[in-house]
Amino acid sequence: MSHLAYILIGDPDPECALSRAEFLTNAGYRCIQASDAHSLIGLAGSRTPDVILMGQFTAPVDSLNIIRALKTADATHSIPIVLLDLPHQADLLSLVQDEGVDDILQPNDDNQELLLRLPRLTRSSVMQAELARRLKTASEFGLTVDPKSFNRAYPQRPQVMAVAPDDDSMIDLVEALNGGGFECMPETGYFRAADALDGGRFDAAVIMTASAEDFERTQYLCGHIRHNPRLFNMPTLVLTAPSTQARAKEFYRGGASIVLSGLSDADRLCTYIHMLVSRQRLRWTLRDPFKATLKDETADVSGVAYSKEFWEAHLARTMEIAHARNARLAMAYLSIPTLPRIEEEYGKENAEILAHQLADWITSMTRIEDTVARIAPDAFGILLPETPRAEASGVVQRIIGILHNSEFNLGEDVMQSVRAWAIGSATALEPEDTPESFQARAKASAN
Repeated sequence: MSHLAYILIGDPDPECALSRAEFLTNAGYRCIQASDAHSLIGLAGSRTPDVILMGQFTAPVDSLNIIRALKTADATHSIPIVLLDLPHQADLLSLVQDEGVDDILQPNDDNQELLLRLPRLTRSSVMQAELARRLKTASEFGLTVDPKSFNRAYPQRPQVMAVAPDDDSMIDLVEALNGGGFECMPETGYFRAADALDGGRFDAAVIMTASAEDFERTQYLCGHIRHNPRLFNMPTLVLTAPSTQARAKEFYRGGASIVLSGLSDADRLCTYIHMLVSRQRLRWTLRDPFKATLKDETADVSGVAYSKEFWEAHLARTMEIAHARNARLAMAYLSIPTLPRIEEEYGKENAEILAHQLADWITSMTRIEDTVARIAPDAFGILLPETPRAEASGVVQRIIGILHNSEFNLGEDVMQSVRAWAIGSATALEPEDTPESFQARAKASAN
């Protein structure tokens, strides 16, 4: 049976590690454990987990030395690290942030809090793992891409949208953010904040609640961010009030990246935002080597989607790894009956103009780690790593809905715009699948 992600738990207390592993296993994760620094570093390099959870190690090798070893090794530098049970000290927060820790759970945070945060951490690993696979497949087609050669220049002070329900709350929030190294744009209107986020470029959003009445407005803004194709990955931190603290799980479900209780500790708030922004900027930077794998050698004639040949090679590689790790893998099949009709009525050139636009739109409505290929003259395939069937089906239905309500222009000789009819569905990898059976089932479910 497939699992949600592969977790390495390192803790000097074996019983604590076992208890956490049992909890996560029951939640659908696959876990391995290590109780000393040597085993932890060795397992991280040999097993390549999706996330490392690390307790408080002391001499002779303490937690910070372990983190440095993991973050400087080629095999493990990209694996997200969550530091558990970190004492509440400002100097420690700053130190682990500088070492590249991806998240922190403090002693009063329980396993439920960890469970709510894990999905966003595993997303980073999914992107890294898929990039490694994509690079290997591209190399088989004579295309070499070095991900280390891509760098983006980011502002030294991240841009943060600060949202609070009143001016008094805003004063404290802005003071904390500006003092923590951020450029802060304050807004006390939740709907105005949504408009500003749509039109601006921000690294993160911090939303503060002061009373129970702020719950719905905060949920609205979180939902607005998550359902916006340009904003849906934006780190969003919610500060709860005593009257909303019990609803933290609902904030997470509504789209919050991290939920903290109040503004009592500015150092803790700013540490979390810096960690979220660092992870987000890494994801942005990773987009460049992903795009570099889509060149003449690997793309179809549109240059926007991968070719059928690349798809077949990459599908086999991805399935082999998914089978070995019992990982989730979904495939979507989109048939476009409009394409052969356009070719018959207006010629092949106009059909290819439409196919180019469709490939561009479909790619824009998927994640960068999803492989979009034109696998037939009238069909596209989408490979979605670490994705359940229900989620993949939702992606397909969103694409179909948008395509059906859009108009596309053809060549200059065709005066009227056209609509593209799409039929599609998604299926999940099964243990006995071959590339042929997996794709055949996806196609059959679409039809």
